[in-house]
Amino acid sequence: MLLNIAADDLLFAALRLSRERRVAVLDSCGIKNLGSRSLIVGIEPADVLEFFEDEDDIPEKIAEKVRSEGLAAIVTLSYDLGRSMILPRNVHASASQTTEPLAYAAFFESLVVHDYISGITRICGRTSSAEQITDLLINDSSKWPVPDPSPEIATSNFSQETYVDAILEIQEEIRNGNTYQTNLTQRFSVQLPDDSDPRDIFLRLRRDHPAPFAAFIARGNSNVISASPERLVKIADHKISASPIKGTRPRGKNLEDDLRLQNELLTSLKDRAENTMIVDLLRNDLGRICEFGSVTVEKLCDLETHPTLFHLVSTINGKIREGIGFADVVRAVFPCGSITGAPKRSTMQIIDRLEPDSRGLSMGSIGIIVPEGFDGLSPMIDLSVAIRTMVEQNGNVTFNVGGGIVIDSIPELEYDESLLKAKALLSALGVET
Repeated sequence: MLLNIAADDLLFAALRLSRERRVAVLDSCGIKNLGSRSLIVGIEPADVLEFFEDEDDIPEKIAEKVRSEGLAAIVTLSYDLGRSMILPRNVHASASQTTEPLAYAAFFESLVVHDYISGITRICGRTSSAEQITDLLINDSSKWPVPDPSPEIATSNFSQETYVDAILEIQEEIRNGNTYQTNLTQRFSVQLPDDSDPRDIFLRLRRDHPAPFAAFIARGNSNVISASPERLVKIADHKISASPIKGTRPRGKNLEDDLRLQNELLTSLKDRAENTMIVDLLRNDLGRICEFGSVTVEKLCDLETHPTLFHLVSTINGKIREGIGFADVVRAVFPCGSITGAPKRSTMQIIDRLEPDSRGLSMGSIGIIVPEGFDGLSPMIDLSVAIRTMVEQNGNVTFNVGGGIVIDSIPELEYDESLLKAKALLSALGVET
């Protein structure tokens, strides 16, 4: 069913509705990186599953509901879900836990989908709720003035000194053969004033730092705000694609400066080594669920340009084996190697020991599952890596940033890179950087 509503009007209406309803927004922001092209909105799910306690087959329980009821699902998967699937259950994460669900899934009979390329908006799925959705959106589609943020203060669970010390410990683990690369993160926290609206934070982030895998998800007792540039996997037409990011530089002050920084990144042996290590890890992960010999590296260390950053991005493709579903994919590839390091299991144990707090949703995943027979949308699974991702709960916002540590990392520069990655999020929150 076609719907006469523009992308911004659809987005503003969805955000207004999210104040009182569970709403999920997945937004490519018009960025065409990695084939992204849509704004997808789910309003008032037919059902919700949240898992706060570790239990067997959480991904399978989500997948079964999608299969049996023919509903699309928009999901958040915490890093700690991946941790619980990989590390022994008697090995506990850092003492300070989060209230983040291990997994959250909102199931929708219908989704509103805007195609940025064609300019067409349509309601997909079951048409029984189309009239109600249309009325809600049309009545709430006025413009949204985005105020400037109030000045805020951020705190981190690492000081520069302790972050550098942790890097030195990682480099000792590398010398001992326990890891080749470890992604070390620090967690930022910001307490918002009482009148602050997390939707404004999302809109500022979207305006200043549009990303191909942006998201705003109102989950009832918390809000997810994401501006992720990284895809974990996309599965469609029996093919799977993964696109890890490793290697970062800031944007320059002018074109000449941009070109210098691009060249510095493209010719950096360290950054290329980081990227190729993760490509090798993901080739192995995908090999567990793909037909033998079908996994190929389509692109290696391609330059990708964002408003504040340059990244090196690689793309690995494969052909999914018959019978492989969402749960199999999650067990094979999650959490993404780009935010753990390699080898995955032993490196995650090092992360467990060195990071003071559980990561929560940060470094986890956000995405969509569309089943067979969902009218207007082809079957697919599309998951981002939850980097540049904040969770707001009771006015407190948390997020993690970090980078891959290798043997020739310079600790002080790695610390600076983590701050660079935090810059866009802190700016949207009103924290001076």
